Amino acid sequence: MIKLRFIFLIFLILLLLPILRYYELSKDRDRFISYSINQSTVTEINFLPRGKIVDRNDNQLALDIVRPTLLFSNQTQKEIVFKLAEAEGIPVFLNSNRRLWFENEININFLKKARIACECTPIQEPRSRRYYPYGSITSTVIGFSGTDGGLEGAERVFENQISKSQSSQSFIRNRRGEKTFGDLNSFDLANNKKSLKLTLDVTLQYKLFDELKAAISSNDAKGGYALIMDAKSGDILAMASYPTFNPNDPSRIIEKNRLIDDFYEPGSLIKPFTVAGALHFNLIDKQTELNTNGCITLSKYKRCEAGGKNFGKIYPEEVIFNSSQVGTSMIAIKFSDQQLKENFKKFGFGEYLNMDWTTSYPGLILDRSKFSEIDKAALSYGYSMQANSLQIARAYSVFANKGYMIEPKIKFGEEVIRKKILDEDIAIFILDALREVVLNGTAKNLKNESVSLAGKTGTAEKYIEGFGRAKDGRYLSSFASIFPYEDPKFIMVVTIDEPDPNNYFGADVAAPVVAKMSQFLKRLKRL
Repeated sequence: MIKLRFIFLIFLILLLLPILRYYELSKDRDRFISYSINQSTVTEINFLPRGKIVDRNDNQLALDIVRPTLLFSNQTQKEIVFKLAEAEGIPVFLNSNRRLWFENEININFLKKARIACECTPIQEPRSRRYYPYGSITSTVIGFSGTDGGLEGAERVFENQISKSQSSQSFIRNRRGEKTFGDLNSFDLANNKKSLKLTLDVTLQYKLFDELKAAISSNDAKGGYALIMDAKSGDILAMASYPTFNPNDPSRIIEKNRLIDDFYEPGSLIKPFTVAGALHFNLIDKQTELNTNGCITLSKYKRCEAGGKNFGKIYPEEVIFNSSQVGTSMIAIKFSDQQLKENFKKFGFGEYLNMDWTTSYPGLILDRSKFSEIDKAALSYGYSMQANSLQIARAYSVFANKGYMIEPKIKFGEEVIRKKILDEDIAIFILDALREVVLNGTAKNLKNESVSLAGKTGTAEKYIEGFGRAKDGRYLSSFASIFPYEDPKFIMVVTIDEPDPNNYFGADVAAPVVAKMSQFLKRLKRL
């Protein structure tokens, strides 16, 4: 009996030991699982490429690329291999400095031939870089980036949106190192960075650049700049500036975007705003008769019409379409100092643009404690003030939209900003006068265009900082246009810098660019 009890006790102990061991192990269960997870969990840090910049139709304007490359010790070696690649039919994506970027992987046979041809051993490596498919055509708008991020243009302005960044993803791996759990889809890094979409239409940008360059060349000009803006939304569809630069060339010489950075005296482009303001303040009416007589004396200074013209008795509409200096001056001296300042400010002159772009200068309107008559006259026809082309386009939007001013914008999808600043009947009256500029006035060389154009010519003596107004035949020749006249859809501002002094009027050198672009838009069925 005692023996049986002893055996039963031994059996009970043996039975309890595994249970006790299981209990002890279960207390450490969480610790073992946590340790196991830590051993099999891997966190990867991934560096995301810089975001793309695209136009309104998703055409790529700037992107990061990775391509196989060959790096050489000198230019001579590189050029030998470049010619070899051409002969072998191997596409070279980019020929840059001492490096060749290839479209496809470099095969061994070609590499052997390259080493023999150049008598060198080029370094073969994949490289990432920023690439601009449209090069100099869009460079003054897009700018470029470097190791420190965006350095010019949209690349700099929208740095926070498209800058390089990094992300971390964690996953669990099995004993073979394979990912078995985690957010595997997040490793599609190409889609992780948001693109920047601009209002530009690269088709219009290309054509405008081409026509601007042709106008500069045919008029022996120093340079020029032009823009196309959607009259209703304020979207900047194209903005070309010349000279330009190739952003893909490391040895590039930067050229500024003169549409934004150049503030100049607009000259006669301002006359419609003087007339509009006088009508607004009831200083004149639409039938006010002005006896110009060819000249006027203001503050003891005699001012005469360009070319010695004498328009005689004219009305406000004729002041605009004849571009009468005397008529504009006669209207200007009716303003009080405050009214004149208020009028130009109302149209956005001397005021910052309300758009995503950095500029530290809002332009200039002459500011004195008291204006003389000659001061008022100068302002009335666009001297003693400075504006850039975007401000001029913004101001002309008032006449295209029955008194509403539209803020220009470069970032696609932003809200349209409209502000009522002028009575509808005055805006329509000025638009009609701008149409007469083309039918019977200073731009009648555009009279027979199939697209009905309205606009204003401007020819201003160039102001040289530190020296004053140029007297040696240097001009800025411009044309600001609204079309089609019956239902305005587009606003264009074209400026040619220092054209041939024997042929420098805005109608002759700037206006034809508008005519050609309007025909192009018509062929695209945009009109």
